[in-house]
Amino acid sequence: MTDPGGWTAPEGWGPPSPPPAAPPTAPAHAQGPAYAEQPAGYSTYGYRPEPKPGVVPLRPLGLGELLDGAVGVLRRYPRPTLGMSAAVAVVATLANVVLLLTAFRPLVDADTTAGLESGSTEALEEALGGAVVGGLLTAGLTLLSTAVLTGILTAVVGKAVLGQPLDLAGAWAQVRPALPRLVGVAALLALLAGGLAFAGVFLGVLLIAVGGAPAALIGVPLLLAGLAGAVYLYFRLSLAPCALVLEKIGIRDSLRRSWLLVKGDWWRVFGISLLTLVVAMFVSLVIQVPFELLGYGSVGELTGGGDTLSVRTLVLSSLGGIVAATLVDPFTAGVRALLYVDRRMRAEGLDVALTAAAANPSA
Repeated sequence: MTDPGGWTAPEGWGPPSPPPAAPPTAPAHAQGPAYAEQPAGYSTYGYRPEPKPGVVPLRPLGLGELLDGAVGVLRRYPRPTLGMSAAVAVVATLANVVLLLTAFRPLVDADTTAGLESGSTEALEEALGGAVVGGLLTAGLTLLSTAVLTGILTAVVGKAVLGQPLDLAGAWAQVRPALPRLVGVAALLALLAGGLAFAGVFLGVLLIAVGGAPAALIGVPLLLAGLAGAVYLYFRLSLAPCALVLEKIGIRDSLRRSWLLVKGDWWRVFGISLLTLVVAMFVSLVIQVPFELLGYGSVGELTGGGDTLSVRTLVLSSLGGIVAATLVDPFTAGVRALLYVDRRMRAEGLDVALTAAAANPSA
């Protein structure tokens, strides 16, 4: 489905092209009647309903429409959203549990515990080393699963805006070629924002530790500046994964696109993203608390049966995390993808092209 401007919608969602030259004006006609006589019962000015072929109206979106649109995506496309989210959550949770048990096994083993009490540090060093390796593997697995889920949800939102069908196989076919770039842009975002935050905290704490109270006048502002800079940079580049999937561009171009799209509207992007995170955390907490309570059981069970209680707590806690992630993760990814669409409609007039695409689906 292409338009004369040279970009594809919604499959490509490429950046806007320069507007075509204005067509020549027609010669003036002789003055005639201002308007023809209207049939009885019809007004001169007709009402044109707001175009909404999909989950959101094709115009700049408000906060409520972004949140409601994300929920609408989950309701209309449950298999590629909730189904994929559940699969990713199960795999990630099981892998994290295995890594956790493997890393800290020396500390919970009876012989190891006896060794620690006698002053041996070998088990502790082994556990710490395993924890570091496990943490790195967990971070890599989380990065991969987040990239897959973000790509799938972004592809689904691209179709949901126009009300077009898309199953899990179609979404995966669209995202699979971009998966290495998605992982790359996610890793780069984490390194840039995390590195800036770490640098600010490290230098600030170092100044305070070396220079004492007088150096705190410099160290504290430096620490806060590092954290603030990391937050600003992350949300300025937060729309890069969406641009990468929908516009089919590379990592560098997607970062540039996000930087330009968020320009002049950073506070709104930050506020909506922060509110979405708060809502997601609240919903996740509401879902997980009952599983945690079931894991601990009655108060009397807390004093006995430690091994059985630990296994049951771990299983139910993991199950609660899977259920929460299945519902919450696609919601947050959907809001971010719709926020990308909203920024393009506000900054580039994408709503005009989408309205034309919705009116001519076979074009």
